[in-house]
Amino acid sequence: MSEIDRELRLDNPMLVRWEFASEERLATRNAIYRQLIEGDDGEEFLFQAVAEVRPGRVLEVGCGAGELAARIADELGAEVVALDSSERMVSLTRQRGVEAVIGDVQQLPFDDESFDCVVAGWLLYHVANREAAITECKRVLRPSGRFVAATLADENLADLWRFLGSSGERTLTFSSANGKEQLEEHFPHVEAREAEGVVVFPDPPSMRQFVAADMTRAHLAANVPAFKDPVPARSHHTVFVAEKV
Repeated sequence: MSEIDRELRLDNPMLVRWEFASEERLATRNAIYRQLIEGDDGEEFLFQAVAEVRPGRVLEVGCGAGELAARIADELGAEVVALDSSERMVSLTRQRGVEAVIGDVQQLPFDDESFDCVVAGWLLYHVANREAAITECKRVLRPSGRFVAATLADENLADLWRFLGSSGERTLTFSSANGKEQLEEHFPHVEAREAEGVVVFPDPPSMRQFVAADMTRAHLAANVPAFKDPVPARSHHTVFVAEKV
């Protein structure tokens, strides 16, 4: 692996700190994805996996700007605690009225068996020690509690990157392909729920804006060509649902 490839890994701590020190790029990616997605929506799959167990107390690790945490509190009436390593993300989550703390998923500041459900949405491929993170999430779950972890497939949006003249290939450390086996080391039953849709870019400006907000491929925004017909890119997310005995 080259030094550049190592620096651009999604679990590079320096890259993660830089990316989530502010919300602009994350907010841009999320807004465009939500506007343009057709078919299965991974965010909705994640919420439903939490909602169906009607949890009383929920922990969201890697809460970002707190949108999911606030939705869980508002729509499910659950007591929600959110955690993130970014001071800015914690501040934004608190502004939504959700209890939020600065912390590390690899060493959670909570007692054993404190929560009915723990949620990790698109987080674990950012974590250097996933074994420790999963162990900690299991530790704070009550017996029969649920761990819900969302991630990307390696081929997610590969059509877009190839359209821009780049390789569509990448290998995530926690992905649709390898996430289940990692969770099965800790949980006796793990279900994978596949959310497959299409992100349809209607024009060059929307594509350019989305690509410019990508963590590792922002430089490809300069490659967006003029086009008239909408450009589809297949989206593939997976929501893993694990139950603690």
